Amino acid sequence: MSLSMIRKGCLLLTAILLLAAGLAVPQLSGTANAAPQVEMQTELGYEGVFKQGKWNPLRIMLKSSEDLAGDIVIQLQNNNGMGEAASYVQRVELPKDTEKEIVIAIPGVFLTKDNNTITFYEGSYSEGKPVAISGSKTYLTKSAVASTLVGVLSADPDTMNFLNTLNGKGNSIIRAPLQADDIYEDAMLLDGLDVLVMNNFASDTLTERQQESINSWVQSGGTLVLSGGAGYAKTSAPFLDIAPVQPEGTMDVDSLPELVQLGRKPLSLADTLTLSKGSVVEGAVVDTITAGAPLFAHRDVGQGKVRYAAYDVSMEPVSSWAGHAAVWASVLKNDLPMSNGGYNPSMDQLSYTLEFFPSIQMPSFPVLLWMLIIYAFVAAPLLYFILKKADKREWAWFLIPLVAVIASAAVYMAGSTDKTEEMAHTLNIVELDGAGLGNIDTATALFTPRSGDYQVEFPQNTYVKTQRRSGGFVTNLGENKNFIRVEQEQTKLELRDMPQWSLAKMWARRAAPEQTGQFAVTLDINDNGEIAGKVTNETLHDLDQVVLVVGGTAYKVGDIPARGTADIPSDKKSMITLMGSDLAYQLYPYQNQGRDSFNRQRDMLSAYTYQQGNFSTSAYVVGWSDEELSSYTVGGSFIPSDQLNLWTQSVELDWSQKGAFSIPYGFLTPQVSQVNATNFFVYPHGIEMGQGSITAEFQLLSNPNARYDEFSIKEIKQGNNITMEIWNAEQAAWEVLPANQNTYDVTDNTERYIVDNQIRLSIQSKGQGMIQMPELTLKGENQ
Repeated sequence: MSLSMIRKGCLLLTAILLLAAGLAVPQLSGTANAAPQVEMQTELGYEGVFKQGKWNPLRIMLKSSEDLAGDIVIQLQNNNGMGEAASYVQRVELPKDTEKEIVIAIPGVFLTKDNNTITFYEGSYSEGKPVAISGSKTYLTKSAVASTLVGVLSADPDTMNFLNTLNGKGNSIIRAPLQADDIYEDAMLLDGLDVLVMNNFASDTLTERQQESINSWVQSGGTLVLSGGAGYAKTSAPFLDIAPVQPEGTMDVDSLPELVQLGRKPLSLADTLTLSKGSVVEGAVVDTITAGAPLFAHRDVGQGKVRYAAYDVSMEPVSSWAGHAAVWASVLKNDLPMSNGGYNPSMDQLSYTLEFFPSIQMPSFPVLLWMLIIYAFVAAPLLYFILKKADKREWAWFLIPLVAVIASAAVYMAGSTDKTEEMAHTLNIVELDGAGLGNIDTATALFTPRSGDYQVEFPQNTYVKTQRRSGGFVTNLGENKNFIRVEQEQTKLELRDMPQWSLAKMWARRAAPEQTGQFAVTLDINDNGEIAGKVTNETLHDLDQVVLVVGGTAYKVGDIPARGTADIPSDKKSMITLMGSDLAYQLYPYQNQGRDSFNRQRDMLSAYTYQQGNFSTSAYVVGWSDEELSSYTVGGSFIPSDQLNLWTQSVELDWSQKGAFSIPYGFLTPQVSQVNATNFFVYPHGIEMGQGSITAEFQLLSNPNARYDEFSIKEIKQGNNITMEIWNAEQAAWEVLPANQNTYDVTDNTERYIVDNQIRLSIQSKGQGMIQMPELTLKGENQ
């Protein structure tokens, strides 16, 4: 080849390269065909606090370089590493260069870079491709907390700071200062808050849907505190239908002796303090009165409470007063659960129980045994005898495998007769509020007879967790197979690649209470502590094995049809004295022989009664039904479901209608408000504590006109390591109870021991040990 030809070839190649480069330049410098990029910022929980075992808000701020529509997918391990991951999906449309915020509810689990990821799919997660994300990590790292979470909406961001001093005294409290936009319009996004304090806050700046969200949150079990002194009227304005006190102006005081009694520290007001005045609504309870007006009051609303404080809790000198934390430890003692290292299960603990499908039976062992015997007889001696007789022994080469195939098919048919269709097993705990509404917590399992993909549809406003394995820790996320999308009309769960004969376990909860009906309980208790009365089933369901628990005794009321009434039994055989034992195991003891026919009832009742605080409830009713109370569809079709429903409701013992009253031991339960001990654990009807002290309070009758003539405290003699004291309000000092006797009787001047309608005890221990909580009997008259 000549040099000129080589030169011409090089020139031609150069021209081609330049042309190619020229064609590429517009594509590189232009934006029309560039891949879109998404900037992302995330904010998890409530001012960074992420609540364990609750639904928490995840805020995601997104901005795209191009007009973009697609799905944001948060994939995480729902069950602390147990089972396959679930992906929470939300549709997003992003205009070019415009920041958009979305909020997704995710369950409170410990988050690390290995157990979660965030992905944006252009178009959809099922068909689109991931889009590059910048500005933030594509995973979340956060430790979920089990502490009591108190959200604060106030003009002063330091409001309720004094609660921090209660930490280490039996409480674990985190205070989260909130802004108006932290109150979400979906009540489930408030699920992680235990208490919401609104103090001197212009509540009318909240939207109508935010106000409705707070109402639903209270109905479902939240505690709302309304306060603000002169600002109470603007704080309570949108919530007057649930507030315990209706505002009627203000008043000034120059001292607060009732607050001093609660806080047990001197308080001097340099100037007057402005309090709100108001009328107490019907059904509300006045806890403390000062200068003839309510200082503290509360009102039960559904499963929750609304509390009232007449003063601005951020106002000095009260805010930083040394006794202020003790005051609120007493006011919120039922809303700030004590730290407890003991067993505290939830609906998640029913994962194993879900595997006991009543309609799925194990193959009959005698049938399988006879099939095996017949197969062995046919495949060996009988077949050999027939072939030998026919002189066709060489046929054994294909007859023996044929018999094996037929036998295997027969065994398969015998074992799969009830496993050919989708089935569900659902466990519901229905917690009634006594006013017609109830919260329904659901644990359910879907049986899939064939391998493949399934879509499960739940009613609107349902929040779902899922688990497809019953055990074994998963060290990485793996492939997305479970997709949950909360939509306006329904919640959808897509289950991909379900194996044959497998279970998908799901936990579902609605954002607001539902119409359920209630129990109506009337009680009459004589001086000997014997109960008479009736239980009326005001639900729409026939209930079985109804039990009333009150005063440390369980009364087996029996079956009650819908709208029916049953008497509380007086027969000793129908009563169980609990004496600190577990109600679930007393009613449904283990069965050592044969199938345990009550394992579901025992597990569900144990899960309910051992939730924090439930076992200390002085009175409640439980009953059972097996109707389809909650349902979902698979591919749009309803499927057969085994259901078991536990109905439960707390019972308020109303003594206010009586004239003279005599309340026996066991009906007034002390509540621990402060702990200064090395260890502290709560168990049914007792506590375990280390060296140190605890403060416990007996709440007396709600009737402010009750006069107490005498009372007696027993179980004060509990060994040389235990000392008990009672607070003497007249002397403003602790009074040691006699250690050489088991009861302490007060027959005159009872008021010296009563502060804020309660009797306060201090229990000191020199070492680790179990303590049975003291009991109180009370006599007096409603004036």
